[in-house]
Amino acid sequence: MPTRFNDFSDVRLYVIYHKNMIMPEIPALTFLRSDLHEKDNIADKKDYCELRAQYYVWKNQKSDYAGFFHYRRYLEFTEEKLVHLPAGKRPVPYRIQRFPQRNQYKERVFGSIIPKFDVIAPVWEYTGISVWERYATASGQRGNDLKLVYDIIREKYPAYLSAANEYLDGKGEYYGNIFIMKWQCFDDYCRWLFGILEEFDKKVQNPLPRTDGYLGERLFGIYFTWLYHQPGMRCAELPRIHFYEYDDRNHAFLCAKFVNFFLPPGSKRRATLRRFAVN
Repeated sequence: MPTRFNDFSDVRLYVIYHKNMIMPEIPALTFLRSDLHEKDNIADKKDYCELRAQYYVWKNQKSDYAGFFHYRRYLEFTEEKLVHLPAGKRPVPYRIQRFPQRNQYKERVFGSIIPKFDVIAPVWEYTGISVWERYATASGQRGNDLKLVYDIIREKYPAYLSAANEYLDGKGEYYGNIFIMKWQCFDDYCRWLFGILEEFDKKVQNPLPRTDGYLGERLFGIYFTWLYHQPGMRCAELPRIHFYEYDDRNHAFLCAKFVNFFLPPGSKRRATLRRFAVN
């Protein structure tokens, strides 16, 4: 059942995973496999990654708010690091710690933050290069795929074109397909998101693995950019936490924790060194 914060607000926060592993016992969170094989699902579309679970929730669940974390990446719920938009100074986009602690994810903590907003996104992370350039140069991604999505927005969703230009030309990103939305926003977002990806799937040639999931991250950034420009929308950001005890052999978060001490995520120094290393 959804977590009820008061008489008029209920929230379901999903932690998406795709393989068998030990999960922490946190009653306020719902752990959900991305490859659910039930009706109204896209479980067989592996290129959609965690978006498969998002689609399942959209088609089969209902609550006042829906939120999505990953099994090793959550939002950090602390009032001190909450960013009200439009933002001034932002905190470090993420930090790394060991397994999530029960007291970090209590209903009272959620209830003091979530109902105040329509949408909560991860803290925007400065990269030093445009979203266009970063996507085109990242391993396993192609600039032409993002260009195709842009063309679909221009042709079928022109109201979002200004937000697409603003976000894709900007030098930072909202990572992870991680967010919390009021259901009405979530419903509108899913109609828009999966409508674009469905059109992309029809037009793309020789698709690369996981492309729809990668594109979903950029589409969230565009949608969120559009959303916080809408009158009356209450938008915020929270930092991420990356947990290294899930599968550190594959993701090396514990090693990254040491690197982050000297090169904080989102810092100009980190972006400059990363760009120098690529070149």
